[in-house]
Amino acid sequence: MKTKSNLTAEQFKSDIETRTKVFGMFKSDDNISISLIQRKCSTGYFTASRTLENLIEDGLVKRGKTVHDVCRFL
Repeated sequence: MKTKSNLTAEQFKSDIETRTKVFGMFKSDDNISISLIQRKCSTGYFTASRTLENLIEDGLVKRGKTVHDVCRFL
């Protein structure tokens, strides 16, 4: 996975748009996962994955018990 600094301008823009959509669609204590982000935000796997990882890193989402487990929006 690329780090934030290695993203192209197009990937960065896509991530920001997806993150903005996530904030509008998910509320505190909602379940959130890569597949939910993909479906609700009409985005691809890698954008959804980067968005979820960034939200976890920023402390806005609590990671599930496993990598593929559903996470919790804080």
